[in-house]
Amino acid sequence: MTTSVNLAGDVRTPGDLIAALPHLIGFHPVDSVVLVVLVGQAVEQTLRADLPPQHDDRRAARHLAAPLLTYPNRRRAVVFVVGGGRGDPPERLPREHLVAHVESALANVGVPVTCAIWTPATARDAPWFNYHDLGDEGTVPDPASTPLAALSVSRGLITYPDRESLADTLAPDPEDALARRSRALDRLVARAEPHTYDDPATLLRHRALVQAEVVRAADRKRPLTDSEVAALAFALSDLLIRDVSLAYAVGEHARSAETLWAELTRATPLPERAEPATLLAFSAYIRGDGAYAAIALDRAQEAQPGHRLARLLRMALDNGMPPATVRQLAERAADLPFPEPP
Repeated sequence: MTTSVNLAGDVRTPGDLIAALPHLIGFHPVDSVVLVVLVGQAVEQTLRADLPPQHDDRRAARHLAAPLLTYPNRRRAVVFVVGGGRGDPPERLPREHLVAHVESALANVGVPVTCAIWTPATARDAPWFNYHDLGDEGTVPDPASTPLAALSVSRGLITYPDRESLADTLAPDPEDALARRSRALDRLVARAEPHTYDDPATLLRHRALVQAEVVRAADRKRPLTDSEVAALAFALSDLLIRDVSLAYAVGEHARSAETLWAELTRATPLPERAEPATLLAFSAYIRGDGAYAAIALDRAQEAQPGHRLARLLRMALDNGMPPATVRQLAERAADLPFPEPP
């Protein structure tokens, strides 16, 4: 899923749009069905799913189309199948049955399909073919040389070779490091007074700690120490502190906050890892990076399977709630009342 990206002048053939896919979703899709929703020449939303088993094509198509149910009729879509076997191009292309179901499901929600394209990969010189026009074919330009690639680099974004490589960026730290931090966190909990979470002075101290670390993350060159990870995990385990921290997803500290949440997602032991992972998912979501948000939610729900905010964000993501709508939560978080100092 992406936020709106204007591709006017950059897309002349389906191959140009295929070359844009890795930058729109954050990685090169493999064995995927990708739906690009357009308004004019602007990409309004990009949805990706793994290719389903063939007996499940109809259900998968309905699930893919469901987020577009409330879209105005001015939207249109391009369907891409990446991989899924070679078939016999161009006479017979892989997953034609799935494409037919996707087009039918989109028609039911009022989103016409401009064209449906198959390609074996999103790599340079990969061939592409149109499901509905055997004479319409071509090759993919170099995805690394497109204007959208340059825009991604200017924003500090990385395009990964596949989803697994993206997921590896949030792999937990080694077990011995996590065990040390867990013991440090246990000591903090043991020293806490019974009503620590109700104490305004403690709340203000925890809020100041998170604020300082968010700001420091922009220029900090070393990793967080075990004691720093434990202190931040302890602070974020207070749901009021966690909720007001949603506000960092917007404003001048958004990038450094996301850097901090990513580091804490790797560095924090279970079950406290759920809070920074959820904050990371929220930040990525409203930035329009649905793939990264989904992986962060995986980490959060592995840490705490019943985590309420992670579950709500997952439902929003699965149902295609626009990032702009979710962004309102961050704006409300900035206005949350906070205890006055004693």
